[in-house]
Amino acid sequence: MQKSLLNTKQKSLICSSLLLALFGCGGGSGNANNVPSNPTNPTIPCTNDPAPIAKVSSNNGFDFYGDAVGKVGQNIGLGIHHPSAAKLVDIKWTQTSGPDVDLIADHTNVIGFTPDVVGTYSFAVDARMCSSVQDNSCGSLSSANITINVDNQSSNASIRLDHTAVERGRVSFRVDPLNGKTIQSVDWEQAIGINNVQAIYIEEQENRLFFDAPVVTQDSILKFTATVTFSDNTSSTDDVYVGVRNTEIDDADGYFPRYSDNIVSENMFAYETNSPYAQAVERCVYTNQINRSCDFRELPLIGMQTMTPSIDDIMDRVLVSHAWMGERFRQYLTDSAVGPDMLNLLRGVTAIVISYEVRPSFYWAVTGAIYLDADNFWLTPLERDTLNEIPDYRSGFGSDLQFIMPWRYVKDNDYYPLGRYPVVERGSRNFADLEADISWLMYHELGHANDFFPPARWSSLSLNNSPLETINLPSITPDSDALASVYPLRSDEMHQLAQVNYGGDTATTGQKNTTADDVTDLFIPDLSTGFYNYYTTREDYATLFEKFMMKYRLDADSDIAIVSNNNNPDYNVTWGQRNRFNAPALQDRVLFTVNRVLPEIDAAAIQATLPAPQLMTAGNTWFENLTIGSAAKSAEQLQWTSAQMSAQMRQDVRIPTSHKDNDLLTNKK
Repeated sequence: MQKSLLNTKQKSLICSSLLLALFGCGGGSGNANNVPSNPTNPTIPCTNDPAPIAKVSSNNGFDFYGDAVGKVGQNIGLGIHHPSAAKLVDIKWTQTSGPDVDLIADHTNVIGFTPDVVGTYSFAVDARMCSSVQDNSCGSLSSANITINVDNQSSNASIRLDHTAVERGRVSFRVDPLNGKTIQSVDWEQAIGINNVQAIYIEEQENRLFFDAPVVTQDSILKFTATVTFSDNTSSTDDVYVGVRNTEIDDADGYFPRYSDNIVSENMFAYETNSPYAQAVERCVYTNQINRSCDFRELPLIGMQTMTPSIDDIMDRVLVSHAWMGERFRQYLTDSAVGPDMLNLLRGVTAIVISYEVRPSFYWAVTGAIYLDADNFWLTPLERDTLNEIPDYRSGFGSDLQFIMPWRYVKDNDYYPLGRYPVVERGSRNFADLEADISWLMYHELGHANDFFPPARWSSLSLNNSPLETINLPSITPDSDALASVYPLRSDEMHQLAQVNYGGDTATTGQKNTTADDVTDLFIPDLSTGFYNYYTTREDYATLFEKFMMKYRLDADSDIAIVSNNNNPDYNVTWGQRNRFNAPALQDRVLFTVNRVLPEIDAAAIQATLPAPQLMTAGNTWFENLTIGSAAKSAEQLQWTSAQMSAQMRQDVRIPTSHKDNDLLTNKK
């Protein structure tokens, strides 16, 4: 992984002034000698210097920041700060009076909620004050209280969602129009934060704002104001607050900061607080201080403890940034048709991490854990509001190529998942679409996990070794290496193009000139189910397993196509195929993978019952080819607007998932 690079103009939202000299430098990060102070951004003109953030009340030594008065239907933010504390821990917000609101992140410095009715709302918050970033410097619990009034004043815009981030972490906000309004433009203004800190690397993208939280010497709070102009020439404003946590970051040796340029959330907690593995899960898989791979004695693979895990056994290994993520994961394991498969496949991991800022999802053999993007798990609009919306950093890769290779899952000749949920409509998602969205991802990531640690190996693993030590043993090789040796993909050109499209390599002149027809000639005679298979042998292995299981368990067909990216606004298909994974030439490769990842099923017998591949109609659009082998949809059903086509194609040309470089820190190159 690496820092997100967006194809949008980067600009600062603060004035060119002496303030730039006041930005916090250094900070509370441990071993952060190589961390630069906050850099100066390009600036835009402004008339007045921004005002400092102002507290709305104080109680028992704590200061509160946020909205002094709220409006019905508009998001409200409240943050707690203690001027003498380096950081606050064990935070817990509780509503003490007023109409009920959902405090979806009640364990963080800053909360956001949307009141539905006029009234007086009161809250209590508990926290422990720490004199340094070290947890052993924290005192006993203290409490504070705050009350705010909510009136019925009209508002037409609301920023989602006030929350807490970690210093140097990526942050996103989104402005939603209310009352049927349509946004024409958004102007953002940043206030001076506590201790004069300011956000950096600020980027605007339509109605969204992205930035990096600053380095801080103590927990801080930032404020942004959005002035929204609508298409009817009316306007509205809203404020939003983000808490910035002072934290210990091991830049010298920490696996995430050093090897992936990634500062992870500090708001993580074991979903099951009474789990015997709660402390190990919190310490060993997702912090800014991890600099060693924990021994299996501390955190074994689930399959090293039991071959028949229950849902409770799995939930004992779940680490989340928000409680709702654990609730949805349990619901998925309980109610999904693929739940029994997942219980077996999860035996190959040490832990399951679900967090608001994980993007893209990945498996990492160094910790033995899977890391899941919570965007796959939301059901309610409020749950969705808690997600970080920064695009996948790979989104712009391959833009110089003359072709694209979209992929999708299809069920009953329609998209799978079927539903579309525009953010502005604030709709809830049904469980069937959640199941569809999660299942392909889980099959893929657990294909990775059971590639490095397959069932045949669990009984021989030493508790005295860590996942990293184990995969570095000369006798241990991932099964994907054997697949590449016995059934290799043949096209060197496709391998190199995949490095451009998924790895961000610079395209050569020859690659820029490669046409969709050229790719068709390379791809058809080879043994791949899709473009992503060529990226690494690990992805090839996991994708084969994923495609097979999605058809077998959920009857979801998998489509792949080659489409010219040159003067082709309707996305006419050069070549395409459904269920390519079951082509005779590919069946041995699929069996090789499925038999090793999930030996409990009779893969050969199942394979014989699955449908043969079907070709798409060349020249028809990608959307018209949704109805392979049955009556075509009516013209009205296929009448996409240009905007709808572009939006759907962006979804279809998605990057399936990611493995954090599983060869990182290992000898397996």
